[in-house]
Amino acid sequence: MYNGVGERMDDIDHAILSELAKDGRISMAELGKQLDIAPSTVFKRIEKLKSSGVIEGFTISINPEYFAESLISFLTITVTPDDKEEVASFLADHNGVLELYETLEPSDFMAKVVVSSITDLKNDILIPLSRYAGVKEIKPFITVKRIKEQNWSVRRYD
Repeated sequence: MYNGVGERMDDIDHAILSELAKDGRISMAELGKQLDIAPSTVFKRIEKLKSSGVIEGFTISINPEYFAESLISFLTITVTPDDKEEVASFLADHNGVLELYETLEPSDFMAKVVVSSITDLKNDILIPLSRYAGVKEIKPFITVKRIKEQNWSVRRYD
């Protein structure tokens, strides 16, 4: 697999990504120790992965149960082709939309949203979304319990 600048990622790059996916706060020294390489090498590799676009950023994982907005719902949305861009823009700009994907059949989009209540889901997302003439169908799937959430998995495909 290439790193975005035409260079192949090697085992060290994959190991760094794998460890950072588990713990983005790991120090360069600890990561170097785990991988048996110098911390300066770890730093240079991470900088290269960042500049090439492989690493888009670092974030934290928040437990939604500690906040008022903790109702997670997934929406599948079917839209006419002419209105895809406008609906995608609405969803992408909405603060309650955590993730948005364009999909293949049977729907056009899948969105992961967080709200305080079912009423807020209806008033803040479903009703405004349904006002777009090109929205043909919205199917909400309301979650009741988070079993697993993982930001990313690093696998080799070479």
